[in-house]
Amino acid sequence: MQDVQLLDGVKVVDLSVGMAPALVAKFLADSGATVTRVPPAGSDPFVGYYPAYEVWRRGAVLDEVAADSPSALEALLAEADICLIGGEDHPEIQRRRDGAQIAARHSRLVVLDITDGPQGTDFAGRPSTDLLAQARSGLVWEQDPARPILNAFEPGNYGAAMQGLAGLLAALYEREASGKGQLVTTSLFEGSLAWIGTYWARLEKPTPAADYVIPRGVWPLVLRARDGVYVHLVIGAPGSKYAMYKALEIDDPGVKPTDVSMPQPGAGAKNFFGDFDLLAEHAAKKDSKDLLEAIWALGLPAEPVLPPGECWSNPQIERNGVIVTEADGIRRVGLPFLHQTVPAGAPDKLEVKDKPLGGVRVVDCGAFVAGPLAAAILADLGADVIKVEAKAGDPNRAIFKSFTMANRGKRGLAIDLKVPDGNAVVQALCEHADIVMSNFRPGVAERLGIGAQDLRKKNPKLVVLESPAYGSQGPMASRAGFDMVMQAWCGHESKAGGRDNPPRWNRTNLADIAAGMLGAIGLLTALVHRARTGNAVSLESPLVNAGIFTLSELLQLPDGSFAGLNSLTSSLAGYHPAESLYRARDGWVAVVARGEKAALGLRRVLQLNDALSANVATWDEQAEAVIAAAIALRTAAELAEVFEPEGIWVEFCHQDREQVILNDAKLIERGMVRAVQHPQFGVINELGTMFQLSRSKIGNSRSAPLLGGSTHELLRELGYDEAKIADLKARGVSLEA
Repeated sequence: MQDVQLLDGVKVVDLSVGMAPALVAKFLADSGATVTRVPPAGSDPFVGYYPAYEVWRRGAVLDEVAADSPSALEALLAEADICLIGGEDHPEIQRRRDGAQIAARHSRLVVLDITDGPQGTDFAGRPSTDLLAQARSGLVWEQDPARPILNAFEPGNYGAAMQGLAGLLAALYEREASGKGQLVTTSLFEGSLAWIGTYWARLEKPTPAADYVIPRGVWPLVLRARDGVYVHLVIGAPGSKYAMYKALEIDDPGVKPTDVSMPQPGAGAKNFFGDFDLLAEHAAKKDSKDLLEAIWALGLPAEPVLPPGECWSNPQIERNGVIVTEADGIRRVGLPFLHQTVPAGAPDKLEVKDKPLGGVRVVDCGAFVAGPLAAAILADLGADVIKVEAKAGDPNRAIFKSFTMANRGKRGLAIDLKVPDGNAVVQALCEHADIVMSNFRPGVAERLGIGAQDLRKKNPKLVVLESPAYGSQGPMASRAGFDMVMQAWCGHESKAGGRDNPPRWNRTNLADIAAGMLGAIGLLTALVHRARTGNAVSLESPLVNAGIFTLSELLQLPDGSFAGLNSLTSSLAGYHPAESLYRARDGWVAVVARGEKAALGLRRVLQLNDALSANVATWDEQAEAVIAAAIALRTAAELAEVFEPEGIWVEFCHQDREQVILNDAKLIERGMVRAVQHPQFGVINELGTMFQLSRSKIGNSRSAPLLGGSTHELLRELGYDEAKIADLKARGVSLEA
């Protein structure tokens, strides 16, 4: 499905260090941009720190002259469209803080600075690494209620990379109208927060149902089959409990086909998603292959828990094009979406708006999280997003905090798409839209007449995004897919389990959230391409590709073996004892001793020279236990006093970050936290945009829509008179709030 590269002709100067900006540079190069890498003075300490680091940066041209020559660097920047700076901190390198100055000197340049935190707030001004960002944001406390654990998918780095890309591409699109660049900022702290929006929201007038979220510590249905393979199955859709019992050959006359299958909060952590022991007993009677085939035959979602990379050889993944092969035979993760361009005439002249996507109209036919979240990010950037729902509503409305996170800032239309009069309403909306998006199962959009080819007959410059579970075509295209099974199949649950532990599901819905961010990035890339060339663009961004993209550290070597992933320790506290969570005398702390010098400083100040090897690379779980015992004797303040002069960083792991962050006046002022009025629940404080633009406004004050909340308004905009609107409502074609 790939043809013309969407960012062909875009020039990038990369002055950054660390994982997040390296992922940004990789994405831009894979999209056709020309990337010139200007390395930091001395050496880049992250070469070797991340085994995939050099492979991520292979698409760049190295310019060592500009590294030592300010005039040569200025000449590069004068010709560039994008500049990347910032990233992660390391005691052996000084962070660049001149993003605003670079942007001021080069008025057309879009500068992305991944800073140490949102400037002017209490969450900036400290060293920034993924572990420190997880601690600072409170994300370490979002899995287990008893203790903090490391989220094993680098949420700060991936979140900063994707939020930074969204802001960067929005600024690049806005430049097509204004001719002016600007500074885009995000951070690993903001990147960490990007993953927790389905759980964090404070309602002024809550109800028990609206305030409800999946509790920390619940047991997912990850069951061990007879052959020792773990399988993750999902019970949730209407009738799925009955069907799952049938697949597992559980004879229970009390379970009916019409039973509600949603999780049961009163059943306790172990039985939250179902009767765990009963399901596990019957799963253990079958080999995983037979078990999965029985479940799939009934149309239910389930997948084996695979090690990272094992799914790469599957024909579906090969069809999706997310894995690319380098000239030396190394295979790596590439672009997470497929695209096809369609010539549609000369580019339209864009008008300057106060927000980057001002004037852009989006018709969002998505449901659940992954599809709608992409549109919510576009709404943050000023797009007019119309959420199209069946009259029964998006099933995600049953979990309000998840729904509001994925649908903030939209107008709502409730319509029966399956009847001619209802379909005509949506067709009319699409005729005047810039973007139409959906996450139906393959073939549904075409049957409803809102597939790309049909829509372009009347709207030739349309950008269309489809976000199926596994792909629009291929051997797995018809299979049901949800976040949980994607985490299992792509390798996240195996990685998160830690050494010698069972697999572990990540509660943050990481595949869904990643898919939403990547969908927005794909759409913004397409808008930039359309603005530069006039071409229409069709995009396909499968949910499974998002699960694979968030393991971009993984490499497959020419001999077929895999490398690049750090292994989480059995304690789930970190990857290496020098960067780990530890319990101090007054609570949990994150300790980061990066580089050999800092790690040996930790060994010395804790008086562990006799207990720990001077070869830091050999430190293992026994070393972790030795360090833990020494740290347990001191308070966090005492640790900071002795550690920080050695270049060792300490962050206290507070448990109350949700309320602190959601009520932080500076974060509300920045738009990182939205305080918006909802017609039912009063003021809602929820997470908003996790990046800032220096010149363009972003964000909005619209809450997530009530079901059919804008139906009447939208029908009037389409030219329907009051009599026709009343007729549609009376016949059950439309629904108004």
